[in-house]
Amino acid sequence: METRQMVTKSMLIADLKQLGVTPGMKVFVHSAMKQIGWIPGGAQALIEALQEVITPDGLIMMAAQSTDNSDPKNWSRPAVPEDWWETIRQEMPAYDPAKTPTRSIGKVPELFRTFPDVKRSAHPMWSVTAWGKDAEMFVAGHTIENGFGPGSPLEKFIEADGQILHIGSPWDSTTVWHYAEYGIDRPLEESGCKMRQGDEEVFIRYQHRIIDSDPFGPIGEGMMDEPFVTTGKVGQATSHLVSAKASIPVVMLQLNALNSWLS
Repeated sequence: METRQMVTKSMLIADLKQLGVTPGMKVFVHSAMKQIGWIPGGAQALIEALQEVITPDGLIMMAAQSTDNSDPKNWSRPAVPEDWWETIRQEMPAYDPAKTPTRSIGKVPELFRTFPDVKRSAHPMWSVTAWGKDAEMFVAGHTIENGFGPGSPLEKFIEADGQILHIGSPWDSTTVWHYAEYGIDRPLEESGCKMRQGDEEVFIRYQHRIIDSDPFGPIGEGMMDEPFVTTGKVGQATSHLVSAKASIPVVMLQLNALNSWLS
């Protein structure tokens, strides 16, 4: 099988700048490596390219979800037998920002969380990572109560005029847009996770808002011509730079319209 087009780190840097990424910018990054082309150095080279363009005066954030630290009764991909549930709750390790791996969100965010000076938030299932200026402040205070909503790192990022950067990734992976779901009528569901409380590891139960990224695909496609969306290529990947603050009201409006239509 023929290798795809080679895309070097220096080419990535040039393409990111051409897209509009600048030193000191705050970006929440989503990427799809297969869409970019063959990169010598792979995910490491992409992360380093982002860091060189953004510089330590800016901020890079990524999703770091560990959704397997959850109640096994809610698992479906794959489901596990009911007679395993209590054993899993007792035996699964507690969330540890330094150790707990990400799940099903790709090589780039998994590697990024291990990079020097990257900070990770404390949410046991929906954590985020950050590198750069004020990274620790952005990830602080991420509780199971605030999730993706008010008081979360996402809100801080939005209020700081951050940009969502998609590098070949689909619109339905836009973590920041989950914030909009806290502004509409969405039900709560019971969940659980393993956390450290003092010297003990405890499985706790809590309620969180049901989230659904499926509508983000058509919503993203529908805002392509908005003035706050810039589209270009990074390597071979169609990429977008989107104002988080400007896009959130659009997402909320569309989600409300969808809810009204379904009700």
